[in-house]
Amino acid sequence: MKRLYDARPSNIRPFMDRMKLHISELGLPNVHIQQRNLFLFQPWSTPQFHYINPFATYSKSTVAPVVFQRVFAYHRSQYSSYSTIYTDGSKRADYVGCGVVIEDIMHGYRLDTSCSVFTAEAVPIYRALQSIDSNMPRKYCIYTDSMSVLEALENYNDRCHPVVCNILDITSRLYGKGFDIVFCWLPSHVGIIGNEQADNAAKSATTHLPLAVPLSDMKRVIMHPISKLRQESWSQQLDNKLHSVKPVIGAWPVMPMRRTDVKLTRLRIGHTRFTHRHLLLGEDAPECPSCKVSYTVRHILIDCPVFNNYRITFFNSSHLTLPDLVGEIPHQNLFAFIRRLGFLYLI
Repeated sequence: MKRLYDARPSNIRPFMDRMKLHISELGLPNVHIQQRNLFLFQPWSTPQFHYINPFATYSKSTVAPVVFQRVFAYHRSQYSSYSTIYTDGSKRADYVGCGVVIEDIMHGYRLDTSCSVFTAEAVPIYRALQSIDSNMPRKYCIYTDSMSVLEALENYNDRCHPVVCNILDITSRLYGKGFDIVFCWLPSHVGIIGNEQADNAAKSATTHLPLAVPLSDMKRVIMHPISKLRQESWSQQLDNKLHSVKPVIGAWPVMPMRRTDVKLTRLRIGHTRFTHRHLLLGEDAPECPSCKVSYTVRHILIDCPVFNNYRITFFNSSHLTLPDLVGEIPHQNLFAFIRRLGFLYLI
């Protein structure tokens, strides 16, 4: 089949063959992907997760590290009967790792570089819970500086991150065995020794952890080179009338009122009822009587000299560009201007 398609390049190859070529070109990693959660909690056994935050009233931007250290010392005096576990994750361009400190013993694990920061922060919590067995102390306080992981654990749903589901599952089983486990958030890099040790273990891990990469992480890895190629291709379309309006591909904010948002979109793409209705009716294109050229959105907004006085009134300038008026942040007087021209209700 490959020889046949090579001999007839005009024929479209099957989807799988096309994808093999793209995977090879993009250099995507060959890793094991966890496509979905391995289990779902039943409605009558939905885990109840809570965490404590003794630092809730303090901000790192205004409070000195020594204050956090004292708050943590007071917190530990209240939970002195609980053994400590510190966890942390680290991600660089070519490295992803996580660290766990249990009773001053540091463990570091390397993860696949496709894993996200969220995964790197969640995995050490899961590894710590896996390390707890019946021969160990019954009361633990697990510390993490990842608020996003704690909030994901607290707001569980069936589509949550697979490692989050694993944490909730093993936590429920440990609770059932009589373990008392408390989760606590603490700020990073404020001189709390256990957190610093977990951070160092995460940044210098050499032991590879054979963990399946969550599908959500792999999607980000796939989308990055695709988005880069798409932007490179779009950057070369300098003759495209839409390129000047939106040179960088990405989502733009939506106007609060849909009717206004629709009009703005039509202005951006240059297709309005006034400038294009002749194509449907089989008529001649509308022509500017002073410039003797066909009406376009660009001509109306920035080119036609007849409207220069209005441009100065509404925009304080008669030398404008389309991005100035209909770019990512449209000019605040745009709709007042086109209303004054009588163009607003012809869009």
